[in-house]
Amino acid sequence: MRTNIHKREAEQSMLPRAKVKKTDTKIVSLTVNKEKLTVQLDDGRELSIPIDWFSKWGVENVSSSKLKKYEIWRGKNIFFPEINEVLGVEKFIGGFDASC
Repeated sequence: MRTNIHKREAEQSMLPRAKVKKTDTKIVSLTVNKEKLTVQLDDGRELSIPIDWFSKWGVENVSSSKLKKYEIWRGKNIFFPEINEVLGVEKFIGGFDASC
């Protein structure tokens, strides 16, 4: 038996995914804690993503301690030298499936 929740999920999965547009929004600061990364954006928003998304993106052996060293590049990207990865502002704004 299909519930309303399952029906809504099925209907939503049929909708086209929204494309994330390039944005002029900039990263002002980054906070790293045990489970997530949180950015403060210049438009006042504070957005977070889970650290475990790195493994879903194919980046292995990522821990909060390896992410504590970072550089914010022109407000658009965050470079993590200990894992040699760059994370764009689009990942925070658009979520897991956002392009970088």
